[in-house]
Amino acid sequence: MISILVLARASSAVGSGPSFDLGSVGSSSIATGASELGHDAQPPIPIKVHAFPDQAAANAALRDGSVDAVVVGNQLIGFTNIPDVLSSLVQASARNAAVTALLDRHHVPQNERDAANDPTPLTLAVLQPAPPHRSENAAVAFVGVLLLYGQLFGYGIWVASGVIEEKASRVVEMLLSAIRPKQLLLGKIVGIGTLGLAQLIVISSFAIGLAFATNAINVSSSAFGAAGLVIGWFILGFAFYATLFAAAGSLVTRMEELQNVIVPINLTILVSFFISIGALQDPNGRLQVIASILPTSSALAMPVRIVLGAAPAWQIAVSLVALVGSTVL
Repeated sequence: MISILVLARASSAVGSGPSFDLGSVGSSSIATGASELGHDAQPPIPIKVHAFPDQAAANAALRDGSVDAVVVGNQLIGFTNIPDVLSSLVQASARNAAVTALLDRHHVPQNERDAANDPTPLTLAVLQPAPPHRSENAAVAFVGVLLLYGQLFGYGIWVASGVIEEKASRVVEMLLSAIRPKQLLLGKIVGIGTLGLAQLIVISSFAIGLAFATNAINVSSSAFGAAGLVIGWFILGFAFYATLFAAAGSLVTRMEELQNVIVPINLTILVSFFISIGALQDPNGRLQVIASILPTSSALAMPVRIVLGAAPAWQIAVSLVALVGSTVL
């Protein structure tokens, strides 16, 4: 967790934009225009213009790496390749120069040029605005999915192992003489689930506290809501999968046989994990919507769709009923 926050802190310093050296032979208007376009870009793209007396000097600069490309007449020349960003800026500058020359020939007034170069922009509108702090919530959801994935695997296997150990030591026979099987299973799930929940809360609290202390990432109040949502779905998802792991553990008598019977459960969790990661990019995809409703995958997929504002109330309700009902049955 510390490593993730350190990398997030360092990425702002390391992830600076590109910069280029652009040569020009003869007229430097296109190269200068490309430099101005790069300066106006967001984020800015620095382009330093170098003037050369002839193409031989420009070619020598290309060979020794002093420049990335050279503008010669209507050609943009590179050594082995030309960076796409630089090429796009030079092409745009050349188009601007050609348009300006055409307007000059036809003696177009300056006010008409300004109107053509700066048209009234379109008004942007969306039918369903994205919720505020969507990117922060998506980051919390991503980390939460990773934690849920590990917790379901780890503590689910604990439940299955505990069932096998009780069967091997015949402790279960003594317990079943005093309590009902459902009570025994419920106690095991609550006990191990509480341990997993405590670990999840400790990890989440430590991560958010460290993020505040180091200013590695911006944490808003909505991020706390997203974290609470992930924890709530962990409780429901763990209860569902713990019953499956317990049922799988009851089918075998030796620990060596456990891996064979839990393979379907592990594959289900793995597939659900990848679907939930896909929901970060396309929360309204058909596969993501179906996965967020099915009890086998809703614990991982639905929290992502909720924090991204993509899950309507009826889908959340159906998902909850299906997950809780499947767990009880």
